[in-house]
Amino acid sequence: MNDSKWVRYAAIGGVAFVVLNIVGAVLSGSPPAANASATKIANYYADKGSGLKAALWLGGLGSVGLVWWFGSLWRRMSRAEAGAHRLSVVSLIGLGLGGALFMASASVNAAIALHPADVGEGARVFYTLSIVLLSASGFGLAIHLLATNILGLRAKMFPTWLAWLGVVSGLAFLVSAVLGSATDSPSGMAAGFVGFIGWSVWLLGVSFIIWSETPEAAG
Repeated sequence: MNDSKWVRYAAIGGVAFVVLNIVGAVLSGSPPAANASATKIANYYADKGSGLKAALWLGGLGSVGLVWWFGSLWRRMSRAEAGAHRLSVVSLIGLGLGGALFMASASVNAAIALHPADVGEGARVFYTLSIVLLSASGFGLAIHLLATNILGLRAKMFPTWLAWLGVVSGLAFLVSAVLGSATDSPSGMAAGFVGFIGWSVWLLGVSFIIWSETPEAAG
């Protein structure tokens, strides 16, 4: 199989990550507010247990596609840096950090969903833990997006609007991380939602560019 086909599969991996995580979010339902009562949170785990377990599985599967997608983005960033690997390394570390914390948050939710009746009043503590982990993932994703798109603007790797969308999404994740890891204000979750939507659109845009610039697609 020639290299251009692997590159195109990487583009599909980026799209798959977005689609699978959106499906997982839909199956999980609307989460309670960070400062919701223990009873409301316990009911959420009881009602949406299957969806939360599915979200972990779909998120993990989507992460396989995301790692493959980043392989192609890495090559693009490496060429833009003439092999210096400064911002590309920062981007990789940020994505790895953000992804690990995201999966940890989903794992906490799935674990509680397996035995919701055994958690009782502790549901709020575990739910807060999942939110803090998810919010903290915003630090890593902010690093990834800011490093990638600063290079994107400097080296004109992407259309200007797409690079700025990545910067704005990174800043939204940063706000979410600061608020969500230090307070139980709903503003943290709102900022994270904005960051995720912007990141998803950015991912799809970058995936389209990767796909369209392969020799087979151009032909």
